Amino acid sequence: MTTTCTGRRNGLFMNSNRCFVDTVCWVALLNKNDNLHETAETIYKDRMESGSRFVTTSSVLVETSNALCRPAFKPSVIAFRRRLESSPRMEIVFVDTDLWSKGWNIYETRLDKAWSLTDCISLAVMKERGISDALTSDRHFVQAGYRALLAEGRR
Repeated sequence: MTTTCTGRRNGLFMNSNRCFVDTVCWVALLNKNDNLHETAETIYKDRMESGSRFVTTSSVLVETSNALCRPAFKPSVIAFRRRLESSPRMEIVFVDTDLWSKGWNIYETRLDKAWSLTDCISLAVMKERGISDALTSDRHFVQAGYRALLAEGRR
């Protein structure tokens, strides 16, 4: 498969065929009452149809399952996890010691930002893999120089 690039960011070529998926998107997709559900569903389906591959982290999935821990959501969250783990288009990056350190490094050096540790781990993964687009509405990704596709989709 040919990879297309959208340009450089911090000296790295950015991959436009891969998209990072944040907690905001997963929660919106799984909860039909979420105010971003329709936007997330439309953009996610568009990216699927265009052949995008997706990247998320184990810490994002922890946040997602925590946000949707009510008994009414648990069956769909369990089925969702199984689908993600078996999808050839989804890469789940598990937080190991190295990624944990990279996330903490961002957290510790950006004292001016209200970025969560999970966000910092996500930003480290995006930088490492050259991903410029995130399925999120979280402004922290924009502050870090990435595109928040769900925020753009609401305009």
